[in-house]
Amino acid sequence: MAKCPICNERSPSRLCPALGKRICSICCGEHRRKSIACPSSCEFLLTAERKLWDRRGQELSKEWEKLLVYLREKGKGHLVPMLQVLRESLAQGIHKLDVTDEDVIAALDYCVQQLSPIELLERPPNILGRALEETLVPLVQSGKLDRELTREALETLAGFVEYFSEEGDGKRFVHGLLGLYPPPKERPSPIIRPEGSGIIRPR
Repeated sequence: MAKCPICNERSPSRLCPALGKRICSICCGEHRRKSIACPSSCEFLLTAERKLWDRRGQELSKEWEKLLVYLREKGKGHLVPMLQVLRESLAQGIHKLDVTDEDVIAALDYCVQQLSPIELLERPPNILGRALEETLVPLVQSGKLDRELTREALETLAGFVEYFSEEGDGKRFVHGLLGLYPPPKERPSPIIRPEGSGIIRPR
């Protein structure tokens, strides 16, 4: 009977697209994206990611509710709507970017500084920070968002992300957001094959 080429013990039940060989489910899980360079399209990788996101999403939801209760008890309930808006804005950003919890905190801290009464000429720490700045600052400048309310909400959210993040998983908050706000499924683009060409081009 064939055995997994990694552990040489268990039966190989999964065809690994990275190795081009069958490996056992345990080695698949233990070596995924560590010693095995898994392609993003791997069905086993996608299934594992969805399970992780769902679990982190449940954890995030519970801690988020505790935060909202705490804020209301401390007379800070006015921050809740803005926090919800910021959370959804972050979710939209991380759908397109590979970021860590530290990146999120840095982006939030940067926006707090940009909304300071003192003009600061700092460069955004990352693309997420720039995206948040381009979204929030014009709304504040136009009077659609209150400057101090937005700054306080940003500071509160940065503190929450730092609290929620844990050692060993630098993406706990990011994964939680992906669980609560799953990325939209990409629709395949119609394609045509020009005559006389082996190249497939988007329509």
